[in-house]
Amino acid sequence: MKIEEKYRQGLKRLMKTTPLDEINVVMLSNAIKSNRQTFYYHYRDLSDVIESIFLKERIGYGAKILDFENIIKPLIAYINSNFSFLFAVSSSFAEGNLTNFLYSYFTQKTTQYFKLTKKEDSIAQSHLTCIIRYISSLFSSEIVFWISSKRKERQTHLQKRLTLLWNYLIDVYPKEMKALK
Repeated sequence: MKIEEKYRQGLKRLMKTTPLDEINVVMLSNAIKSNRQTFYYHYRDLSDVIESIFLKERIGYGAKILDFENIIKPLIAYINSNFSFLFAVSSSFAEGNLTNFLYSYFTQKTTQYFKLTKKEDSIAQSHLTCIIRYISSLFSSEIVFWISSKRKERQTHLQKRLTLLWNYLIDVYPKEMKALK
């Protein structure tokens, strides 16, 4: 295992028992039996480690995105299996990393959806970009709020609410944008 992976896994393990704001470089280095200099050779700070964790994550990779279920179900499964880590990130200085990760996830999956379903052909490119950004921003904010408020028990409610918003934004919103022309 590469040292970068050891730091990523070590930080995730530490965050299960210790709030992120209380973890420091020395503590993380000791947890993986390394030293501070090695840490600083690979990373600038703990935020870099968190960012690299999110950069390595693959959710629903290779799945065909033909409906919203193919987007949300792998994400909910990922959240459930990493809830303590995601909760610790959402309630710390690194919340922006989580928001950026989710924003990128929704941007990528929504773009794939439009390409695979050929719906992008019926929507002007500027409107399509607006829809994708809006979906990504709205959904990432909703999920970060859901995680940070520990509403794990209401995931079906979140899924239904996001599905309703998705259907509106995919079906109704483009028609309204055309009507504004």
